[in-house]
Amino acid sequence: MNLLKITQTFKTQDDALAYLTQARWPDGVRCLACNNDKVYRITTKGKTKKIARLFECAECGLHFSATTGTLFHDSHLPLQKWFMAMALMCEAKKGISANQVARHIGVQYKTAWHLCHRIRRAMEEKTICPLGNEGQVVEIDEVYLGGRIRRKGVKAGRDNKVPVLGLAERYGRIHLEVIDKARAAFIKPVLDNHLSPNVTQIVTDAASVYTHLLPKEKHLEVIHRDELETKGWTSSQTVEGVFSLFKRGLIGSYHRLSKDHLNNYLQEFCYRYNRRGQQKEMFAGLLGDMTHRPPLAYKKLTREF
Repeated sequence: MNLLKITQTFKTQDDALAYLTQARWPDGVRCLACNNDKVYRITTKGKTKKIARLFECAECGLHFSATTGTLFHDSHLPLQKWFMAMALMCEAKKGISANQVARHIGVQYKTAWHLCHRIRRAMEEKTICPLGNEGQVVEIDEVYLGGRIRRKGVKAGRDNKVPVLGLAERYGRIHLEVIDKARAAFIKPVLDNHLSPNVTQIVTDAASVYTHLLPKEKHLEVIHRDELETKGWTSSQTVEGVFSLFKRGLIGSYHRLSKDHLNNYLQEFCYRYNRRGQQKEMFAGLLGDMTHRPPLAYKKLTREF
């Protein structure tokens, strides 16, 4: 769902609220405390005299709204602006910065930054389906992001680089994750969680770290220098293309990312990439994920406890 369709479909807050309610409770509204299906719609006014549309449980008397206990919780933004931000993040192939979202929907940068991170939280995969589960070929490689520090030397820049491990099915899904170091102790847990034992073949470069981590009968080790001399660099073309696409987003949209939040941006990128053939359904799926994730407070996100 693009911006034009959002503005045409959700002309009022009530239109957006009805759509959110249907997405959260497709079989009818139920109480969040006792799961009773007998609830009544009520309208109240808070301290700001702003109309609030709530539900009241006939059994326990709980008052709740369609946004209670979700990533929309405790937000004063109109739902139309939320939906616009979600559409922008779904459609932006290389990502979109919080500054640009702030300009598009007319909010302050701090608000947009918090909003975007809540949307990214919904983009984290709830269930892990290992890559290569259907007998595909999986490519594995690592990339280093960041580096240069202004007015500091080469060594400081090298120490500032963040290693990211990438797994990519050919013509399929991907997984990117920050690791502390490109060593077996840090790579093995990622492979155990995200690499299926049913994979047909695993392709890596000549890095020695993979020699004892992968089964010999399935591991294809390629030396890129020899490959270029013969037929071109094709063995790890998929995962290298994934890294290149993320780097374009880092350079062109974000410019710089904090290591503390880098995994969140990687999850967003993987979410979009793995659903690249489902553009029409992505917004509805993301909205469903937003309603099933707990709230994310600003202080928790910034570790200001």
